[in-house]
Amino acid sequence: MNAKTLPLKLKGIYTQWKLLQEVQELCSNKEWLACSALTNDLIAKSSNDFFGHYYKGICLTELRLYEDALESFKIALKNVYKNVFPKIMVEHEQDTLLRIAHVYRLQRKYDIALEKLSDLIAKHPSYMFAYKSKAGIYIDLNNNSQALETVNLGLKQVPKDEELLNTRKQLIYYITSQNP
Repeated sequence: MNAKTLPLKLKGIYTQWKLLQEVQELCSNKEWLACSALTNDLIAKSSNDFFGHYYKGICLTELRLYEDALESFKIALKNVYKNVFPKIMVEHEQDTLLRIAHVYRLQRKYDIALEKLSDLIAKHPSYMFAYKSKAGIYIDLNNNSQALETVNLGLKQVPKDEELLNTRKQLIYYITSQNP
């Protein structure tokens, strides 16, 4: 790379960064249509862009376009695995896998969602959000004993997680207060 191409490359990176900041702001303001449209610009500038596909998936989920959201998240996930700095992307991988499971949950495809969460837990056993989501699905299915088992597995990983501790207390109270 010569000295003249470096400033052009940095300018392109800066432009992408500013665009990403706009997308993040639109997403935090819940302006789903505008955010989704802007993600297309991010994606068009780089086929391996993780964030464009990731935020597009979030927008499409909120717009209840679940199949399109799944497709966006799956492409984002592929781009995580292509990244030259995989350790930096672990957090994004976990969140994307969780969001994929969430979309299946919204579609009431509970078996698929539970399978995705089990895979996520197997790969990242200390990722608490996976346990919380999995327990939530079991609660949706009125399977409180399985929810409690999931919460207990999460607490083995992080014994002081407040949300899991509270969920455990609620589940124990509910289970023990039921008529036999």
